[in-house]
Amino acid sequence: MTEMEVVGVALEPNSNRPLVWLKDKDQRVFLPIAIGNFEATAIYMALYNEPPPRPITYDLLQSILEGLDAQVDHVLINALEEDVFFAEISLSSGEQTIEVDSRPSDAIALALRVGAPIYVKESVIQEAGLDVEDELDPSLEDLETGLERIGDVEEVEVARALESPAEGVPERVVNLKAKLQEAVAQEEYEEAAKLRDEIGRIEHESIDR
Repeated sequence: MTEMEVVGVALEPNSNRPLVWLKDKDQRVFLPIAIGNFEATAIYMALYNEPPPRPITYDLLQSILEGLDAQVDHVLINALEEDVFFAEISLSSGEQTIEVDSRPSDAIALALRVGAPIYVKESVIQEAGLDVEDELDPSLEDLETGLERIGDVEEVEVARALESPAEGVPERVVNLKAKLQEAVAQEEYEEAAKLRDEIGRIEHESIDR
């Protein structure tokens, strides 16, 4: 396995979906991994030491691990199946070692907070890695601009979710939108993301009917 470092987060031009960019320490290869908007923001905060106004999930997990006297030894991105990456987090407490399945985005966000190394299995690099010499190196300016655009996309999506429901949409959506507005006002971004996704799912099902 190869140790990698996070060089930034940027939006994929065609889909506007966030990508976290990893690069090996020998500067040979990039590994871009598609992640969600919330996870992209969480990684950015840890990467550039910009803590959120209130603790988010990964900060809570870090506090729990510290309270249990457990540590993250490393995270490993160990598989790629049908364009989906898989990872595991290696934890230790005393003489006990535990391997925990994880999404790469969650593993990376936690690793950055606790200073744990990030490894990628060679088979994953061979399948999805991009040679540095053959690919454009995403500049720091591009990566930072990408995060600003992620924030813009997130605000647009929340604004859309807060619009009046379409005709035929269940009354439950109205209640969910009220909760979404409250979550955004209180800076509970993780809860807001969940509510937004639930609203979208219900509205989509209503249209299909």
